[in-house]
Amino acid sequence: MLNRFGQYLAERFPLQRHGPLILVFSAAAVSHGGRVSGQAVAPAAMLTATAVVLLQFLLMRCADDVKDLETDRRWRPQRPLPRGLLSLADLAALAAVAAALQWGLLLLVCPAALPLLALVWGWFLLMSAEFFCPGWLRQRLGLYALSHLLIVPLLALLAMAVALPPTALPWPLPLRLLPFLVCTYGAALGLELARKTWRPGAEPVGVESYSARWGWRGAVGVWLLALALAVAGAIAAAVLVPQVSLPLLLTPPLLLILGRVRPWLAPVPVLPEGRAHPLAGPTNLWIVVLYLGLGWAP
Repeated sequence: MLNRFGQYLAERFPLQRHGPLILVFSAAAVSHGGRVSGQAVAPAAMLTATAVVLLQFLLMRCADDVKDLETDRRWRPQRPLPRGLLSLADLAALAAVAAALQWGLLLLVCPAALPLLALVWGWFLLMSAEFFCPGWLRQRLGLYALSHLLIVPLLALLAMAVALPPTALPWPLPLRLLPFLVCTYGAALGLELARKTWRPGAEPVGVESYSARWGWRGAVGVWLLALALAVAGAIAAAVLVPQVSLPLLLTPPLLLILGRVRPWLAPVPVLPEGRAHPLAGPTNLWIVVLYLGLGWAP
């Protein structure tokens, strides 16, 4: 049984792929919260915050696999659930263990953050039910992404609450945290768009994508708007701290991305050979630079 769970995680939630980005995201949220509040952050608290966020992303993976089961049975039978590696009951047990670990960690380290975890779980449950209008929402792919990805700024706020003392983040939410939360939302939208935008001619059958729905140029245009939202939030967050070096750190990779994307928007796009997701690599790199800058740039 443990081998089957390990195989599922290796296929659907490999730590070597997801762990680094989740780590820099969580650490940036905690570090930025510490700067805004003027509080020092203990390494153990930062690790706890990262673990809680990582477990939430695992919960979202489990929920996505359940939601997509019928589609996967038809178009991607090699995935773990359709081929019988795990049953729905097994996946529910894995999700229950992840949720119990989240609750237990917060109970031990930061009980004051439990209400925020409940808020994250509430939004996660609404996402899992596709807000009780799955057919209507799936026909509106942009609204689907906008609604589901609101969980990312909630996770950033949860990470801050885990690692900082309760007095550092009083309720209602301090306005000085809003730019960072906007930045995380824009970055999450950019990453989502990059993952589901396929190069012309490489669209797989049976997979929903922004490039299939909006066309290649439309999807890239919306992706650029998402990055612009993340940049605006990051610069506003840096100004409020203040963090004077962040705009200088963000400018070179952003110019590099814009230089690479320009030929992709031509009437006949000039794309790198052999890359089904040409936006994914630049987006991942830029988001890592963004969060590292927000977390540690002077």
